[in-house]
Amino acid sequence: MIDPNNDPRVNYETVRNCLCGVALSSGPIWGWDICPACATWVNSRRPTVDSLAAVYGPGYWTTTQEMVNCPPLEARFEADMLDRIPAYLSAIVGHLRPAARVAEIGCGNARLLHELKRRGFDVVGTEFSPEVIARVGKLTDVPIVQGGIERIEPNSVDALISIDVLEHVHDPPAFLKSHVRVLCPGGLMLVHTPVHEKANDPYAYSVGMLWKLYHLYLFGRPLLERLLNEAGLETVSREVVVFGWPVYLLRKR
Repeated sequence: MIDPNNDPRVNYETVRNCLCGVALSSGPIWGWDICPACATWVNSRRPTVDSLAAVYGPGYWTTTQEMVNCPPLEARFEADMLDRIPAYLSAIVGHLRPAARVAEIGCGNARLLHELKRRGFDVVGTEFSPEVIARVGKLTDVPIVQGGIERIEPNSVDALISIDVLEHVHDPPAFLKSHVRVLCPGGLMLVHTPVHEKANDPYAYSVGMLWKLYHLYLFGRPLLERLLNEAGLETVSREVVVFGWPVYLLRKR
């Protein structure tokens, strides 16, 4: 596999302003800059959109995971059930009607969808890499389609799940609005992404979290909640916490 830090297929672009519109201040770690207004950390030299096929190809769940000391896809299918999955289930299941239609965009190993299907919900996931889809197909019978939110019809799902995705997205406002469009009226969205209160909080994050090739935003809470609100989502709860970050359960207004 190609070292993702030296992949000739990946091109880069410079970011000078935060999503809130304020010019970024230089940060001290690996090209991260910091917004002086909302405390968001921004990857100021990020891969271009055209490079994403290389960035998130089959090497992402092998070479990349090994480099940041994370288990591969198959091992995560089992390990995730020991920590994060029960918490996500506790945040959302009680708010879903029986047999609700649930989609997860960028579902990874699909363990959360697997557990929701076991509980009688109608589930579907998406992933960009056909190689990843084939590997997940050996772990679960959850249906997974290739692509992103465009594979889901407008106003067609009762709930959407977005876990560890928003921090990878070039245009978070557009991403959130596109997700809200596929929700039925009053539908739910579960969002989990790194979010902090103070500008110096991310200094405590792991090396993998700060590895700038993949994570584009580490959100200050005021900016994240502003983006969620502007997308047409209102907070139902944020009491469940996973890895120190709140799990946002939101409802389409």
